Amino acid sequence: MKNFSLILALLLFLSCNSQKKLQGTYKSNKAEFGFFVTKIEFKNNNEFNYVFSGDLQHQELSGHYTVSGHNLYLKFNKNKEEVESVHDSLTIADMLSGNYNNYDLKNENGINYHLKYKIKGNKLFVYDIKSGQLKRKSKVYTNQRKYVFWGTRWKYQTVYLKKI
Repeated sequence: MKNFSLILALLLFLSCNSQKKLQGTYKSNKAEFGFFVTKIEFKNNNEFNYVFSGDLQHQELSGHYTVSGHNLYLKFNKNKEEVESVHDSLTIADMLSGNYNNYDLKNENGINYHLKYKIKGNKLFVYDIKSGQLKRKSKVYTNQRKYVFWGTRWKYQTVYLKKI
């Protein structure tokens, strides 16, 4: 009986794993400013693929992620404006291909990261790049009419990444 209770306590302890299961694909619920959509695919081995696309901008990056509490930290394989090309500078072709990183490397609690998200259920809420505060609302385009017959409208709504 003593061994049984020990095994039961061990199973209970192991089942209380705090590591969040993020595997899968997350995509923006609404396009920010009417154009920009973020899509992140998380893999089992703490790797991810990041796609940010919009009007004339497109980025495809990969890297490693770290979960600490309810925060998700993304660190890209390439540093800011790092290019893997013959010319060793950022060309127009590199900018259009979206194969470069324009995010500063930051450090919080000993974790190096480029982007930070808040995990709430199956949703990821982004932190502002400049201020570091959680972004509550962003400007989105809606089909709701500003006046009775004409004019579309911009609204501030909650924007997050949801699991698809």
